[in-house]
Amino acid sequence: MQADCEKGVEALAQDTSSSYRRLKSSDRVRLYDFHRPDKFSRENLGALRVLHDHMARLLATRLSAHVRTAVRVSLIALDQVVYEEFTEQMSEPVILGIGQFEPLEGKMAMEIEPPIAYPFIERLLGGVIHGIALDRPLTDMEAAVMTTVFEEIVEASEEAWQNVTDLTGQLESVETSQFFSQFAPPNEMMIRAGFLMEMADSQGRVNIAWPHMMLEPILPQLSVQHWMGLGSSHSEAQDDHGQSAAVRKHLHRVKLPVVAELGRTRVTVGDLLSLQPGDVLRLDTKADSSIQVRVDSKSLFGGYPGKVGSNLAVQITARQKGGTADV
Repeated sequence: MQADCEKGVEALAQDTSSSYRRLKSSDRVRLYDFHRPDKFSRENLGALRVLHDHMARLLATRLSAHVRTAVRVSLIALDQVVYEEFTEQMSEPVILGIGQFEPLEGKMAMEIEPPIAYPFIERLLGGVIHGIALDRPLTDMEAAVMTTVFEEIVEASEEAWQNVTDLTGQLESVETSQFFSQFAPPNEMMIRAGFLMEMADSQGRVNIAWPHMMLEPILPQLSVQHWMGLGSSHSEAQDDHGQSAAVRKHLHRVKLPVVAELGRTRVTVGDLLSLQPGDVLRLDTKADSSIQVRVDSKSLFGGYPGKVGSNLAVQITARQKGGTADV
């Protein structure tokens, strides 16, 4: 009886050793980090890369129209990190936007590095882009200006996600300290998309972080097959038409200076230096003549001055030769 047991144990040991050797030499074995388990599949990562690459193009179009200068945005990295690692790698000073996308639960984050954030502030305030990254936190006014940039990122994200699901994005706050911006548990796994943003001679990185718990309900839809299936249902002509419509939509939001010119005159330097309050300048326009309305220094319309309530106004009565086709 004992001899039979010993033979059984020996046979089991030989089988186990053989299985171990086969398993050890198998290419399917790979290391697994239980402290940082991957929660996004390769298929999810592929779809997210396509989505964020599309988002980069949308964001470049939106920001270029908003600041009226060329802005280039390109996706340079997409990886999985835990929240604690994301916050530890934030640049100083911190410039962080927190957003929500209903009906998804949770919050996402958008970080803009100072080397590109301060040039945006200079441009939006009407200054010249010097590309100087100041080593200090944003002032309240600068944070308010950066709100418009974060809102453009939220809207570009919302538009990019339309190929997967309908989301409604909203900027919740702009933070200048990582200690007051915790939007996920320290060990929460998240997707970090890194973009390189360039404007004039300035460039910097923009990082967007999506927590796993936020994206978990729509992970089944994040597949390359699902994405390509949606894309193949549209012809190239429709895609070009959609891009043209998006460009027109963003251009319609661009604000241009409009000047109503009452008239002109020429004076000598001596007369100019002797001008006093109460003096009258005679213009080259008659009192009952129409005046020119200039858009961005181009004369496009004719009109007559008047009043609306307590404000001065101009009634457009004619379009100059060429009209808005010259704009």
